[in-house]
Formats: sequence, C-alpha cells, structure tokens
Amino acid sequence: MAQITITDRGALDPNEAIAYLEAQGHEVTLLDTLDPAELLAKTPDCEGIVASFIELDATTLRALPQLKVIATTSVGFNKIDVAVARELGIDVCNMPSVASEEVATHAVAGMLGLLREIRASVEQVEGGEWDYSALPLPPRVSELTLGLLSFGRIARKVAERALPFFDRVVAYDPFVPEDAWEDGIERVHSTDELLAQSNVLSLHALLTEETRGFLDAENLAKLPQGAVVINVARGELIDSPALLAALDNGQVRSAFLDVLDVEPAPAGDPFVAHPRVQVTPHSAFRSDATLREYFMVPAENVTRVLAGEQPHTLVN
Repeated sequence: MAQITITDRGALDPNEAIAYLEAQGHEVTLLDTLDPAELLAKTPDCEGIVASFIELDATTLRALPQLKVIATTSVGFNKIDVAVARELGIDVCNMPSVASEEVATHAVAGMLGLLREIRASVEQVEGGEWDYSALPLPPRVSELTLGLLSFGRIARKVAERALPFFDRVVAYDPFVPEDAWEDGIERVHSTDELLAQSNVLSLHALLTEETRGFLDAENLAKLPQGAVVINVARGELIDSPALLAALDNGQVRSAFLDVLDVEPAPAGDPFVAHPRVQVTPHSAFRSDATLREYFMVPAENVTRVLAGEQPHTLVN
C-alpha cells in the first residue's frame, strides 16, 4: 500500500479517482491546498502526488524522500521542477489529451464569436436597440488566414474545426516532423512568417522560458493590422501591457482569452474591462466528460508507476 496525496482539485471532482486508488489498495489524502508547506507537514511520506496548480519546486521535492511519481491534471507542468524530479528519480506525468476536443472547440467558438461581433450584437438588442448599421463591421472569415503557434493535439483539433471557415490555416512548430504534418495545413518555418500571415493568431505553445512573453510589442507589430488574438494555452505567453497597447492603437482588433497571467482575474483587470476583449475563467477544458476524466488519467498514471509499469504520459 502506498500513500498518495491529491494536493488540490480546483473545480474538479476527484471522488471517482479516490475510489479507484483505494480499490488498488492505496491510502489517499485529499489536502485541497496550494501551500507546499501543508503538503510537507501532512503527508511527508507520500509516494505519489496528483496535482493541479500547486507549485512543486526543488526545495519541496527534496523534502519528499519517498516520492516516486507526480501526475498533473493538465497538459502544462511548468509549476513542477522537472529537472530536479528527474535527478531524484521522480516520474512526472502530464495529461495532454483528455480535454483536447473541448479546448479546441472553445478556441474556435471564441474566434468566430469575435469575428462575427456576436457579443456586440447581443448586447445591442438586450439594450433595447435594433440597428445593425451601428455595429462594428465584421470581416469575411473565408478571406482570412488563421495562424497556429504550435501544432500539437489541441492545435490540430483547432485546425480541423477551423478549416471549413478560413481561407488558409498555417502553423509553426519546429518539433513536428514533416511526415506527421496534417494535409491542408500550411507549414511555416519561422515565427516571423507565422505572425506576418495571421489575421487570427491562436496560441497553443507550452509555457517555457523560451515562450514566456512571446507575444510582446515586437511580435504584435508583425501581425497584420487589425489581427485577432486567441489564447487558450497559458496566460504568460502574452506580454499583457503590450497586448493592451496593441488593442488600444488598433494593431489588434480584439482578443479572446481563457487564460491570464494572474488568475483569478483581480478586480479592475484591464482585460476584463476592455470592450474588445472577451475573457472566460480558464474554463475551456470543461464538459460533462472531462469532469469525470480529469482525475482518472492521473490516478492511473500514479498506479502504473507504483506498480513498476510505464505510465500513459511520461514527461521526463
């Protein structure tokens, strides 16, 4: 029997996963904390961790001598010191596929809503008016190019959904081999090429030191005038003051953001208040199916590692 700690659950329901882990003979502790000190105080001998948003840095990892595996409930694992985990022999597993369909659909819904000025139209009617000539004039979507930063699972599903609407879909991802590229998606070989062609830019990159702040003033200036920005990946991919400036000077027409660099959005957040920005509360992953699955895949990863088997999705 191993001690397994679920550190934090957000809005997810871990009960099915807890029952599964206990049926495998493990002892499960649900902490519901983002404080590493509480993790160390209450379950210092845990062998497995299922984590969502807690930060597991080098100091914390070195203070958990029995730890063998960390399984996240997300694609991203930037809150875990993966290099130190590797050094200590701790497997780190992420979950890249459970909500790919939901996140991709959310991104496409957001971009189409912006391009068709849906919110402005609804708000006008709800305000007692009926005057389409007073609304912003939408572009014809079939004349636009959608650009994708990264071409992983979610970006591929975005492309699949978006192809019928857009003139072209282009993508930049230096890590995808040529023989794995999708038909109908044009490959570009630099971020400059991507930015120059993207009437709509959708961000899908993992957050790394190289991608942090990617969409800064310099790169925003490379977009076509009046571009639309979509971010359902990580808030830190965007230099927030630079995007706000681009919105105000017209370089960017509008933005749809499911993620921010500070979450939850603080009172008075300028993106939330901006009339040409739509913000959703990091909810792109949600559906009746994903709420059931989000803890089950990490739970299975933990049990596989503890049983000496290969996990579904090993990061390190």
